[in-house]
Amino acid sequence: MDIKKRDFLAGGAVIGAGLAAAAAATGAQAQPAGVPKATGRTMLDSKNYFGTASKGGGFKKSWARSLPQVSTADPNYKPRRVNKAIELWEDNQVVYYHVYAPSGAPDGYEEGKRMAQTYCDAINYEMENGCFDYANLRNFMQGLVDGGPTPSGHRTPMVFVTIPAPGYDGASMRANAWQIQQALAAGAHGVLVCEMHSPEAGEIAIAAARYKFTLPGVPQLPIGGLRGAGSQVYAAHIWGLSGSDYVGVADPWPLNPKGEISMGFKLENRHAAEYADELMAVPGLAFAEPGPSDMSYSMLGWDAVRPMSREERAKLLDNPRYQEALERIRLAAKKHNIMWLGTGPRGSSHNQSYDAGMRMIPGDNEKEVMAGREYAKRKMPA
Repeated sequence: MDIKKRDFLAGGAVIGAGLAAAAAATGAQAQPAGVPKATGRTMLDSKNYFGTASKGGGFKKSWARSLPQVSTADPNYKPRRVNKAIELWEDNQVVYYHVYAPSGAPDGYEEGKRMAQTYCDAINYEMENGCFDYANLRNFMQGLVDGGPTPSGHRTPMVFVTIPAPGYDGASMRANAWQIQQALAAGAHGVLVCEMHSPEAGEIAIAAARYKFTLPGVPQLPIGGLRGAGSQVYAAHIWGLSGSDYVGVADPWPLNPKGEISMGFKLENRHAAEYADELMAVPGLAFAEPGPSDMSYSMLGWDAVRPMSREERAKLLDNPRYQEALERIRLAAKKHNIMWLGTGPRGSSHNQSYDAGMRMIPGDNEKEVMAGREYAKRKMPA
């Protein structure tokens, strides 16, 4: 290298070092002026944090198992299925569930690990009003796997995802069917579709949970499946199956008796009540709920929301039109053998709800849950 070239490169290095030092001294970044400096911090670091992730409460201590198994539990129990909920339904047992609503904080993996030890059978991963984030759902599912298995021997609790895709009509459901496909591709065991009041939309939702082929012995449906090749890769990993084994069972139950997917509808407005019988007859539907709060908004209007005493509210909710709508949905579910999510009439105990045919009940109180399992003579450990 000649002297002139060497001196030029050395001078350039000195100038570069000087510029870097000046930038460091002034705190400047190699980015446009006014752009905030990335620190890697999240909403969890805010003193005003609000949400349901780990810093804000998240996995409640009361969700972790603390009581012994019921006296009827079989200590040698061996799971028959991937989907814990379907296995319980086949045994005429209640599926007790928790709701987890992601806040937007990036802690899905840790929340999954904690919730893997829940005393409940299922988890409603709530994305209708919780943060709509499929990356966090995948982290959550991996956390469940790493925190498991359950005492019953299942790899994870059953997980069903509530999505905001509206079931107003066929067009709206077709436009949002991808939400169902994404939830199942993340390894969820089912999806609960909100605001379902169109039978056509219901058929499309079921199609979104199925592959483009029909398994041998399973009825063909008018609308072909929408899931495609590749969607099985991560889901099979979460379920602990090979890709080919996954696609062989990733089909809605009870349409496919060997299927491991649980599809649900929320009938939560006055229009849904009108079409209750047609909706409950959609092949491939496993469970449903009436969405009593939203139904009251739809049928009772502002009266359902405005401030009032507890006595006034109880009187309001006894409105015959409102109660008849809820009963119409319940009877349609019973007619078509659809599993019912919710409880019995106001004030009903878990045992009374069980006797009334409820097979999917919120599990907010461990003592009540265990008492209900004892009453139903449940064999599957919790």
